[in-house]
Amino acid sequence: MWLVIGLVIGLGLVALAIWLHSHKIRTSWYEWVLAVLGLFLMLFSLQNYLASVAAFEPKAPVMFLLVFGLPGLVLVLIAFGLAWWGYFRNTRSVRNKTGGKEQPAQQT
Repeated sequence: MWLVIGLVIGLGLVALAIWLHSHKIRTSWYEWVLAVLGLFLMLFSLQNYLASVAAFEPKAPVMFLLVFGLPGLVLVLIAFGLAWWGYFRNTRSVRNKTGGKEQPAQQT
């Protein structure tokens, strides 16, 4: 199961990087670090949740989700929010420079 999850996450990250590059969306290094750290915390939380459920622990699964899963989700949302805000700010500044009109595509 974890091999499949790792492959899906790896392919998803490669597809995300290719999509960002093709749409010319720039991201900072700290956005990637926040996203990877959040993803790691969510996977850690999922693994411990499943292990605690398998061990018939009554309270531990919910605590793992709260203590590790929630901060992981917050970090991932912050990373995507920062990337979206940077993209929104850049497109807005381009529109302000051109008087609210889209710039025509440059031909090479």
